[in-house]
Amino acid sequence: MTTTTDPQTPAPADSAGRSAARGSELLARARSESHLVLAGALTAFLSFRAGGFFPGVTGLAAMAVALLLLLRVTLAAEPFAGWSRTAAVGALAGACFASWTLASALWSDAPGRALVEFDRALFFVLLLTLLATVPRRDTSLTVLLRWVMLAFVAVAVAGLASRLLPGVFPISGRFIAERLSFPLTYWNATGLAAALGTVLALHHATGPQEPRWVRVGATAALPLLVTTLYFTFSRGAIGACAVGVVVYAVLSHSRRLPFVLAAALPSTVAALIAAYGADALSTDRYFTGAGPDEGRTVVIVLAVAVLVAAGLRIALLRLEARADQWVPPPGARKRMLLGGAGTVVVLALVAVVSFSLPSRIEDEIDSFRSGNVVPVTGDARDRLTQIGNNGRLDFWDASVEGFEAEPLHGTGAGTYRLTWQRVRPNAMTVNDGHSLYLEVAGELGVVGLLLLAAFLLTPVVVAIRRLTGPHRHAYAAFLAASAVLLIHAGVDWDWEMPALFVWFFAASGVVLAGTGDRAAAAPSRITRVVIGLGCLLLAVTPALVVQSQPPLADARSAFVRGDCETAVDRSLASLESLKVWPEAYEMLGYCNLRGGQVDLALQTMRAARDRDPDNWQYHYGLAIAQAFAGEDPRPEAAEALRLNPNEELAEDLSARFERARAGRWGRIAASAQVPHR
Repeated sequence: MTTTTDPQTPAPADSAGRSAARGSELLARARSESHLVLAGALTAFLSFRAGGFFPGVTGLAAMAVALLLLLRVTLAAEPFAGWSRTAAVGALAGACFASWTLASALWSDAPGRALVEFDRALFFVLLLTLLATVPRRDTSLTVLLRWVMLAFVAVAVAGLASRLLPGVFPISGRFIAERLSFPLTYWNATGLAAALGTVLALHHATGPQEPRWVRVGATAALPLLVTTLYFTFSRGAIGACAVGVVVYAVLSHSRRLPFVLAAALPSTVAALIAAYGADALSTDRYFTGAGPDEGRTVVIVLAVAVLVAAGLRIALLRLEARADQWVPPPGARKRMLLGGAGTVVVLALVAVVSFSLPSRIEDEIDSFRSGNVVPVTGDARDRLTQIGNNGRLDFWDASVEGFEAEPLHGTGAGTYRLTWQRVRPNAMTVNDGHSLYLEVAGELGVVGLLLLAAFLLTPVVVAIRRLTGPHRHAYAAFLAASAVLLIHAGVDWDWEMPALFVWFFAASGVVLAGTGDRAAAAPSRITRVVIGLGCLLLAVTPALVVQSQPPLADARSAFVRGDCETAVDRSLASLESLKVWPEAYEMLGYCNLRGGQVDLALQTMRAARDRDPDNWQYHYGLAIAQAFAGEDPRPEAAEALRLNPNEELAEDLSARFERARAGRWGRIAASAQVPHR
């Protein structure tokens, strides 16, 4: 008796074999894409560590990437399978920029400042290099951007939770402001993170390489991201986001975009209306009074908006599939493009005539130039209708003055604050130039600016060239998000927030990587050892910064509260790791004076001055120590005033020393105030 098997029903053995094969395929795919998770993981990590602003955090990230590169070089069978000529160009430009940054300590005489800036640039170079060594697959860029989008969505959810549910998700008092700044600690940075997330979510909602669940999830994330962007009240981030959306729509010309807009736009508008109507949430007292009730209302509206956006997108998937399958007749694409272009031109002309756009644009430019400071009204919504530059013209002028003083090599990495203190028109304290390009021009001169341009634009040029390929949507998303980032970096200090740039350099590594078809031969054991030692050597400076920063922070806190015993102990611990921090010597100097050790105070104050000679505070401290020691403090006090003419402490100390007899210098020094850091 014979048995037959239904040809439509697989045999158990065949089914198990197929399952095992599918499992092996998924495992192999996960291994091949595991490096792409790094961009999202680092973005999330740095975002919840003040954006990576502090040197110790950036140093830790740089160490981690250097060690990963070491492991790949020493353990992978073909560690440079993805390396290409374009990757070499991008990495070399970045390496030269980082080296120039470190070398600037030779003419700025401020090694601590140069080291901090070098570690950040080194981190970006290592990240690009690591990702560029892995062969690029068709889906690599999309997968990487998907993880980055997820990280930015997590940032948005955390930020919204801190604003809308402060009783459930309380945060530190330093985040209490009328503008949403958590978790990156700076509202414009949080706004830019939401803007980048919005552009990436738009891509993943429309991208042809995306599975259905990703498209639905990305569509549902849009109301969350846009509402987060609103609560930061960041005009620059909102404008950059608008540019990114337009760039993506133009470059990708995706058929799915109308379906995404139909699903997400109504829900997003409803969420924004609810958010805008919550008066208390736009003030710095959002956590008291009517704020919590308004926050809960917005949460409910947002939850409904997310569900509605997801539901509408699911409902539209069938129509979307038909649109994907539609093949336009010959010549239809050209007619559609011409018709679209004609429609845009007509609408533009109508807008120009109806709204008198030329005169209005001119008025807005005049408002930007004349509105130096945006007025603080207590209601952050008022910012959205203000065009003032908020002091940026003065900030940019300081960078220009630094560039004009040293056009070739600049004043040195990290010295913008010193230039600002010397030329500032008011008493405002500013640490960064609020423009990556102008600040680099002022600090590193034309050489540094050209190297930075090569570092940033090499992957952008390569991505533009691939827009005509079959995977143009992923490159369109990279270019649109890059436009958001690089435009906004021109008007703010985003470079000092690595969380905002880490995705760019990781994606750049993927863009510049080769496909592995012409992989280089596996290096010999000796070559691996040499390159591995080089990776360890590159990790040295970040490791020293990581080791020295915690005790320095402890010393600073102890010094502020008057605990000199702890301040001295922790300052010495910091200097044991790295002897470039002038602040540690300064704190030792003041504590030595309090302990009556005048000679030792003179030594440590001179050490502080020598490690940052253009910083007025260290000349100020040395003048005080000299007065206690019976030396003439007037030259150092005068130098402090020259370096910071608008500083009241320097002006008062210099004037008092000039008026007094030598016998009274010690009493004047004893009553002098210690500058606030």
